Formats: sequence, structure tokens, C-alpha cells
Amino acid sequence: MAQILQSIMGNFMFICIPSILYFVFWTKYGEKAGKMQKLVLLLFLGITLVLCMTFPYDYESRYRLDFRLIPLVLGVLYGGPWVGGALLAILAAYRCMIGINDGTYFSVLSAAITYLSLILIMKKVRLNNRKKLFVALIGSAVLFPVSLQVTWVSLHYIELRDTLRLTIFKVIEFSAIWVTVYLVELFCNHIRIRMELQEIEKMRVISQIAASVSHEIRNPLTTVKGLLQLFKEKELPADKRANLTDVALHELTTAINIISDYLTFAKPQIAKMTPLDLSTELQQVVSVLTPYANMQQVALTIDVDSNQPILGDSQQFRQSLINLVKNCIEASSNGKVDLTVVMRKGAVVIRIQDTGCGMTEDQIGRLGTPYYSTKEKGTGLGTMVAFSIIRAMNGTIHVESEVNKGSLFEISFPIEDSA
Repeated sequence: MAQILQSIMGNFMFICIPSILYFVFWTKYGEKAGKMQKLVLLLFLGITLVLCMTFPYDYESRYRLDFRLIPLVLGVLYGGPWVGGALLAILAAYRCMIGINDGTYFSVLSAAITYLSLILIMKKVRLNNRKKLFVALIGSAVLFPVSLQVTWVSLHYIELRDTLRLTIFKVIEFSAIWVTVYLVELFCNHIRIRMELQEIEKMRVISQIAASVSHEIRNPLTTVKGLLQLFKEKELPADKRANLTDVALHELTTAINIISDYLTFAKPQIAKMTPLDLSTELQQVVSVLTPYANMQQVALTIDVDSNQPILGDSQQFRQSLINLVKNCIEASSNGKVDLTVVMRKGAVVIRIQDTGCGMTEDQIGRLGTPYYSTKEKGTGLGTMVAFSIIRAMNGTIHVESEVNKGSLFEISFPIEDSA
């Protein structure tokens, strides 16, 4: 009994390691491999089959009991007829190499019956749920092989005293087959559900972007439409016509800028990465935003403690910092915003610290997503663009915040990327 339990556990481990790992990893990362995927499946299951047959339970030196049918069944179910056929050929050839005795013909014929019956069942019935799959496995892996066993007993090819032992093993074998197939189906369903959730998330983001674009562009276009109708229907003085023309052009420029921001968010175009002097870049950002900070009664300070350059595009880098610092200013009325540059663990870190209203964990997690802003009239476009540009420059963003105590944005650029 101890020997048969040891053989059963060993065989099951041979199945779990190559076979289940294939369905866990290759189906996830090798889904675009096409025909190569079936070749890899054949390789994995072929190794499993050979290992199972190499370490069997020898019953009275006449029968080699192992779980060779499990990789065969997996090959037919998930690789199709030719993968199953190749595994059947490997099974027959290796069984003959091991040695031909009374059990050789029975085992090969039993495997062939399992293969053919499962192929026929799959052609007649679509195994799209576990109930149908269970019934198909009962027929192909139990009923037909047991019928063969009964036939061989009646022909005296198998002794009656061996029938009970072989039947018990067949029940154990089917249990192992069902457990393995159940685990594989569980893994495959998990992967399918995760892919479906990813597609749903993509559609949700697309719908948010579409709503955001339509919402933001509708206002300037509506204004331009009204002005064009006004030009058509009324005689206007030259000075008023010129003034309204400037308004229309401004609204069209606003619409163009919104579209440009979305394109930048979708795929930032940094044609040429050049070394950037952070002291110069931050001084430019501060000079642009100081008047706005004064209007908000916010003290804007800068402290650059490193002369290490980074690689990027000057205009887009300034745009991203202006968007982030402007948000901090708007959140810190009558407060202050500090910009500092430090070196930390082989990286240049730009710290933007404000004393504003702060954010919750949920708000931090949603920063940079389409059409999300902590401001009442904000669209989230500025933060989206800023995050997208920084990532395109190989930077990372870390945000810490506490409600009513302020926020901290840490932007890190690795030194080796800027060498």
C-alpha cells in the first residue's frame, strides 16, 4: 500500500509541475505564439507522460500502473486531435521501449480507446461547461476502458483476481484526471475573467475620455457657432466684429489645446532627449508661476541641491511641472509651495511640497486618470498630461498627502538614464 501511494503522489507531482505550470504561465504570456503554443503544450505534456511512465507502480511485474492518461486527456482537450495523437504515439513507443508483456497491449489499447472516444465526443458535443466535461471524461476515461477490461477478462487475457485491483486504480486515475482538469479549467477561467476585466476597464477609460472630450470641446465650439451666426445675421461695426473674431479665435485655440493635451496623454512625443539643467528649468517654472502664486497669496520657493542633469524635452518637462505646481498653488491659498531637488539612492528627486487641503487615499489613487480632478471645475487634463510626460522621460511619481495638512509629489529620474 505504501508503494502504491508513493507512486500515485509522485505521478501527480509530475503532472502538477510541468502541466499546470504551463496553463498558469504560458497561457498568460504566450497567448500570441500561435502554432508555437501547441508545440510547447506537446513538449510539456510529453515530458509529463514520460515521467509518469518511468516511475510507475509495478503490480506483480505484469501491469505498470501510472497516470499516463492525464497528459493524454489534457492534450486532447486543450491541444486538439494532433497534440493528443502525438502524445498517444509517444505513449505507445515508450511503453514498447520499456518492455513488452501482458499489460503492454492492454495499456496501449486502453489509451487509444480513451483518445478516440474523447475525440468523437468533442466532435459531437461542445464541452463548454463542467457538467458536460465531467460526463465526457467519465465515458472516455472510465466506461470505455472498463468495458475493454471486462472484455479481456471474459477472454481470459486478465485474471479475475486482478480485476478488482485494476478497477480500484482506474477510479483513482479518474479522480486524478478530474482534479487536474478542474484545476486547469479554474486557472484558464481566472485568466479569461482577468482579460475580460481588462477589456471592460479599457472601455470604461475610453468612455470617460470620450465624455471628457465632448464636454470640454463642446463649450468653445458652441461659442464659435454662435459668433458665426451673429456675423451672418447682423451688420456689426468693424471694431466689434474684430473683437468677436478674437473671441472666436481664442475659443478655437482652446479646443485645439484640449485635443493636443489628450494626444499628449495618450502618447507623449519626445522626439529628442537632451540633458536638462534642473536649476534652469525650475527657475523658468517659478518665474512663470510666481505672478499666479502672488494672486493666490501663496509663497513659492525653490531650492536646488544638485547639479545632476536629466534627459528629457525642456518644453514638455516644464509643461508637466507647471501643471503640477499650479495645482499645488490652487490647493494652498494663503499657504506655501516648496520646490526642492535632492539626490537619493542613485536618482534625482524633485519634491513639490504644499500646505494645501490635501487628499484622501482614494483621491491619490485616481490622480492622473481621465476626467478626474479634485477641483470643482477641473477636468484632470493637466495632471494626466504631467504624469504621462514624466513617465515618457523614464521618471516615476510618488504622491503622499494628508487631508488639511498638504501634499507631497516626488518625481524621481534615475541617473543612469541621464548619463
